[in-house]
Amino acid sequence: MTELSTMRLTKLRSAIQANEVSFPSQVPVFVKHATPTLQRYVVQLYFLQSWSCAKIAKRYGATRFYVWQIINEWKRHAVSMGYVQAIPPLETLVRRPDTTSAGSFLPPPVPAASVRAVA
Repeated sequence: MTELSTMRLTKLRSAIQANEVSFPSQVPVFVKHATPTLQRYVVQLYFLQSWSCAKIAKRYGATRFYVWQIINEWKRHAVSMGYVQAIPPLETLVRRPDTTSAGSFLPPPVPAASVRAVA
């Protein structure tokens, strides 16, 4: 996955919606030139509801560029502070079940001969 700080907003939104990137359940406030309420709504509508900057701007009586600035600055702070992080693929988190090392997350498979049938 590319570096989150340089990722385009639309690509980051797709990654968040595909659960490849984390997104905070409580949207933190970073941007100084927007009210906290506006900032939360703009960020949630853009990243979670897939609203365009133009649609958000129309709803709140702002310009598309102002909305884009809020989202872009929020993304920059959220990534740098660790609120938004890449989620590693499952394969990197769980070792294969056939490994018998002491650090394995999953137990080794049980041989079929030792499993009793339940009647």
